[in-house]
Amino acid sequence: MKMKIYLLNPSFVENYVRSSRCTWIPVAGSNWYPIFLAYATGYLEKNGFEVKLVDALVDGIPHEKIIEDIKDFSPNITVIYTSLDSLENEIKLAEMIKKEINTFIVFVGPWCAMDPEGILKKSKAVDGVIRREFELPLLNLAKTMEKNIDLKEIKELTWQKNNQIFNNPDGEFINDKELNEVPFVTGVYKKFLHIENYHQTSLKYPFVDMFTARGCAWGKCTFCLWPNTIHKGAKYRARTINNVIEEIKFIKRELPQVKEIFFQDDMLPRARMKELAEAIIENNLKITWSGYAKADLDLETMRLAKKSGCKFLHIGYESGVQEILNNINKGEIVPKVEEFTKNAKKAGISIHGDFIFGLPGETVETIKKTIKWAKKLNISDYQFVVPQPHPATPFYNWLKLKGYLTENGEPNYPNLSINDLEYWRFYAYRHIYLSPKYLLTSLLRSLKEPKELIRLVKIGIKGLPKIFRKK
Repeated sequence: MKMKIYLLNPSFVENYVRSSRCTWIPVAGSNWYPIFLAYATGYLEKNGFEVKLVDALVDGIPHEKIIEDIKDFSPNITVIYTSLDSLENEIKLAEMIKKEINTFIVFVGPWCAMDPEGILKKSKAVDGVIRREFELPLLNLAKTMEKNIDLKEIKELTWQKNNQIFNNPDGEFINDKELNEVPFVTGVYKKFLHIENYHQTSLKYPFVDMFTARGCAWGKCTFCLWPNTIHKGAKYRARTINNVIEEIKFIKRELPQVKEIFFQDDMLPRARMKELAEAIIENNLKITWSGYAKADLDLETMRLAKKSGCKFLHIGYESGVQEILNNINKGEIVPKVEEFTKNAKKAGISIHGDFIFGLPGETVETIKKTIKWAKKLNISDYQFVVPQPHPATPFYNWLKLKGYLTENGEPNYPNLSINDLEYWRFYAYRHIYLSPKYLLTSLLRSLKEPKELIRLVKIGIKGLPKIFRKK
């Protein structure tokens, strides 16, 4: 009889995002795919295990119905994706599950790298925690339990038994060759998820996302979650472009309703983007795609990307103050970033810009300077956030050393409190999105593409009520 594995993204707060590089509730509302869970699901299924992936968060399935579903499936292992903000919610769910069925409950996700022992100490219902990438550890866990072998053999696992906690050694990351052997994540979406339930404001609907590579090619930013947790210590690993192209062909063939592909790589480096774009054009795939990138791409590469179907690039601008960029190891120079932005416009690529208020060196004056700079960039979409100091990051360690952390783990500077940061965040939204220049530019853009107007109206309906609040 096959061993059964149930993989769950638990329900929590509506529009809550725990599968991205931070936990948040987007101002305009969006739903993200449980991408890491989906890759693990496909990998386990390929290796002969019976699996079930459920996104209770996006599908709005309450704990009680999930427990009934788990009882019906009767898994040997239940995998729960957790996060810092929702941890107590997941622990409560684990305890509810354990009362109904004897299943090995293991928590996964980037936040598991921060304090795995602390998670286990909170409840006996959680049997184990996988600290970093979890395809290989889950496979080894399933094989080990199937053969009734000691759990001490499973690398990356922190687990408990008889009131004792064990920290197994770190393991190897999945390598380039193995990435090509992992089933297409979009095939997992098709089999287990409701694709129409996922949306992001800057992307055509419906969309799918996927990785072409693992890890960040830069990987030095002091505040970033994934390079300091789930990918910590890993080198940049990439699938072959041919393998990526085959998945795009799969999407066009098996998921014809999909209007856009989003590449979830931490960033698409210049050479990688060029190779990907050339392959898309060569195969005459005619797709719309977007992805993350660093603000160091040249005009030629972006023109090639546009020709291949690139619509949006998501860029972490973070700040318009050079000192702050230096403090976080961003590796960028403000004038060069401005040049990149101008080139993106020349290439016809829209930019979604991410800005963070509250990084080392921040003051009210630097925030005002960043808002003025961001407005001058005149990009398509803006996102302003207060940083989440994750315990595994250098940014967190710096705040702790300086005594700038609140009891809730939020940044709190001597002359710039968390409430101040929240105020300026919403001020930035109002100052830019409601400015005559932005409204006129958006209107002119939407006249060229009517669907853009529909997208902006939807953002406005969801987002406007929120940006008028002071916190």
